[in-house]
Amino acid sequence: MHTGLLRSCLEAKAACCHGVSHRPLFTSTRTQARVRVEPPRRLTHARPASRRGCSCHVHTVQTERKQATSAAPAAYVVPTHVRATGRIVAIGDIHGDLRKAISSLELAQVLQEVNGQVRWAGGDTVVVQLGDVLDRGDSEIGVVMLLRELHKQAQAEGGAVYMLNGNHESLNVSGNFRYATPGGFRESALAAGLRGDDLLNADKQKQARHRMYTPGGPMARELAKNPTVLIVNDTLFAHGGVLKRHVQYGLERMNQEVSLWMRGLHNADGSRPTPPFFATGDASSVMWNRMYSKEAFTPYDRFCACRQLKATLEATGARHMIIGHTPQLTGANCECNGHVWRMDVGMSGGVLNALPQVLEIYKVHGETMVRVVTAAAPCIPRQQAARNIF
Repeated sequence: MHTGLLRSCLEAKAACCHGVSHRPLFTSTRTQARVRVEPPRRLTHARPASRRGCSCHVHTVQTERKQATSAAPAAYVVPTHVRATGRIVAIGDIHGDLRKAISSLELAQVLQEVNGQVRWAGGDTVVVQLGDVLDRGDSEIGVVMLLRELHKQAQAEGGAVYMLNGNHESLNVSGNFRYATPGGFRESALAAGLRGDDLLNADKQKQARHRMYTPGGPMARELAKNPTVLIVNDTLFAHGGVLKRHVQYGLERMNQEVSLWMRGLHNADGSRPTPPFFATGDASSVMWNRMYSKEAFTPYDRFCACRQLKATLEATGARHMIIGHTPQLTGANCECNGHVWRMDVGMSGGVLNALPQVLEIYKVHGETMVRVVTAAAPCIPRQQAARNIF
């Protein structure tokens, strides 16, 4: 493990999270072509990266560069459609584990350490982290600041690093901290400016976390920059999963409404906005949906999920969907003939402490290749999995 890199990240996480630019670099147009899928790459001692039915068909995309857009903070627009000119990398749920976040980024070959400092090494790669950076781990703000710093550096090379909002981001902005760890409370207190005896006071830690994450608070405003749904070229990304009725509601509308809620802005009538029901309201919402992520599909489950997936992809013009949310005990895998990939591998030490895995989408001679890359060895000694992994 790069101790210098960890040290710089840990120092950065104590700062309040505001004023970080995270503007959309790309817009979207779509073209289609044939493609094949390369079998998942396995490194030494890596667990299987995909399962049955995953000699999948994924469709290629022609891409082009777009100029960076600019907007004043008050007029910030959360991206919904972006365009990648190079590789696309998906990283699953991190849950406050800075070491696993770094390992995943190194596995994707987009991060390197130079004189103890974080440096983007991915060129025009677009990274999408699928949400649930918060809870179950001690370095939540540290991970957010790491990804934001890499995003700023990636922009200079035509790349980007996007974070999605997952159900644990929504829980914290709602004031529900039941999954936060003692270390997570302390990190929030540090970022809020507590020191000395105040830093050791549990009640003041909770008050500080509430101030950080309440709508309009520093961390809530930072999370407000994240999309809930993101389409990169012809790939649809969401934390739990998108249904056709979510598309009918409007993906751009959903992204903006979640952002307005987190920013703590007022409606025209003076009332405070609430998160849209389709984003986080129930078990079928984008952040909580598990229809596509059941690891042991029955034939009926598969029929219903694949039919709903087909309708959703047709409604968005996307070719496949990549999701997190539900830890996959056998590792990253796909269903519905490769049109949905499940990338929550439970890597956090607060979940399953599994080996990091990332999904890579790239082109070879005009064909799009999809593969899962798995770390060769655990980043830290394996611990007993958390009792409640969801």
